[in-house]
This record gives sequence, C-alpha cells and structure tokens, in this order.
Amino acid sequence: MKTTSISSLAISQSMQSTVSNAMTEIVKLQDEAVTGTYSDVGLELGTRTSTSLDYSRESSRLQSVIDANSFAETRMEGSQLALTNISSAGQKLLDALTALSGNTDVNSLKVSADSAKSVLENFVSYANTAVNGEYLFSGTATDVQTFDDDFIERVTKDFRDAFDAFRGGTAAKDVTADQMKTFLSGYEASFNWDLWNNASDTVMTTRISSSETVATSTSANSDGFKNLVLASVIASQLTNAGLGSGALSVVSQQATQYAGSAISGVTAQQSALGLSQERIGKANTYMSNQITIIDTQLTSLVGVNTEEASVRLSTLLNQVETSYSITSRILGMSLADYI
Repeated sequence: MKTTSISSLAISQSMQSTVSNAMTEIVKLQDEAVTGTYSDVGLELGTRTSTSLDYSRESSRLQSVIDANSFAETRMEGSQLALTNISSAGQKLLDALTALSGNTDVNSLKVSADSAKSVLENFVSYANTAVNGEYLFSGTATDVQTFDDDFIERVTKDFRDAFDAFRGGTAAKDVTADQMKTFLSGYEASFNWDLWNNASDTVMTTRISSSETVATSTSANSDGFKNLVLASVIASQLTNAGLGSGALSVVSQQATQYAGSAISGVTAQQSALGLSQERIGKANTYMSNQITIIDTQLTSLVGVNTEEASVRLSTLLNQVETSYSITSRILGMSLADYI
C-alpha cells in the first residue's frame, strides 16, 4: 500500500484559493443583491450589451427632456400668477372708472386718480417679475429687466408734456370734448410702446418632446400691457386735472376702453400659456409611460433575482467563515503535539 503525504501548508493554500474565489463572488453578489442588476452587464450579456445601452440612453434622454420641461413649467406658472395679478389690477382700474362715470366730485376724482397711479405701480412691479434670475415678460431677453426703474416717472412726464404742448395756453377747464378726443387719439398714435419697454418681441420656446416645440413665455411688448399703461396714465394724469365735464367724460370713456382691451389682451396671453402648459403635461405623461416601458425591457434584460442572489450570498459567507475556521485550525497543528 502506497501513502501520499499532504502538508498542512498545501491544505491551507488550497483553502485560501477557495476563499479568494468565494470573496470575488461575494462582492459580485452583494452588488447584484443591492442594485437588482448584473454586476458585470457586459460579461453576462455579451453581444446583447449594446441593446441594454440603447435602452439606458433612451430612458435617460426622455428623463432629461422631462427635467427640462419642469423649468419651463416653473416659468409659466410664475407668468400665470403675475398675469392674474395684472388682470386684477386692470379690473380694479376698470371698476374705478365705471364708478366715476358722470361724477365731478373733487374728492372722488382725486381718489380715482390715485387709484390709477397705484394700478400703474402694481403693474410695473408684476411685469418685472423674475424667476430663477429670468425676467418673465422680457421675451428672449430674459436677463434684461422688462421696465426700467424710472419708467413710471418718464412715461407720466411724457404724457403731461404732450398734453401741455397740445393745449398751449388754454386752461385745462377750457379744453373741449372734441379737443380731448383729438389729443388722446394723437397721443396713442405717437406712443411707441417698443421704446418704452425692454422686452423682445420673440418669446421663449421649449422643445417639450422629440417632435414638439411650444412657446413657454409671453412678452410685455403686447397690446394688453400697452393698453393697461395707457389707461393708467390717462386716468392718473387727467382725472384730477381740473377738466370740464365734457373733456372729463371723454377721458373716462377712453380710459375705460383701454382698460377693457387690456384685460382682454392679458386674458388672451394667459390662455396661450395655458395651452402650452396642457401640451407639456401631455408630453410628460407620454414620455413617462415610454420610460416605464423601456425600463421594464431593460430590467428583464439585465435584472437578477435579488432573493436568489441574497441566498447565494448568505451561503458563500457561511462557507467562507467555515474555511477560515478550518484554515486556522490547520495552521495551528504541529507534529510536536503528537510525539
């Protein structure tokens, strides 16, 4: 009978090799148990790896579009709120002008003039609204404040100078209704709105999907904003200027008309933004559904059974612990113990 000697060192080295391989597998299983996907997708899928990469890229692309849409949604939400406030200011002016109709009481005229001035101030404040450092009503010129800080001072002075030049030496109380109509008509014709604001005619647009682009802002360079300024300036500067009843009636009628047109114009801007918001919502829903489908396909391709991975991990850990225990006992053995 032939016997073969086996040293404790050889057994120990064999155990160490087994443990080393097990540790490599443990690292892999730990990653898979946590992520739910293959630790090394390329190794597991081989030639199908490109398919998984295509799925991942498309899912990431769609999510980036959704994320970009959120910025546009924030801008439009801010715009809608500001437009609502502007519309409310216009309605307040319209109500004041309606109540003033036919009223020549000095105190009532002063209250109306002050109210119109307040509306103008509020309008400028709302129109200069900025979100995330972007002015909402400056069109594509988002880094430029829509109205300069001295806008109210300049526009009211321009109006007063124009009225003084028109009437010459005629006292305000002697200006007739026909003369007032002529003045207001001429002033509107010469009122170059483009020069009074810093907004661009072009509004912001956003690509909300692969094939769809929508306007996601509105511009102060519009008739709605212009008419509200005209209504406010005319009412604030002429209502309490000492006009005769005929001229005052013309002022009230014209300012009322401008205010009504302003509210309609602002409402139209809100409606346009509302349509864009609706289209973004639908686009986001569609892309979210696409992401769900793609991610499901990707999971079926690179996913692992996390429960199975956890069981295998637990088994390997137990084996490694056993190997360490046996190796330790072998290394502690000595021939001297048996002599």
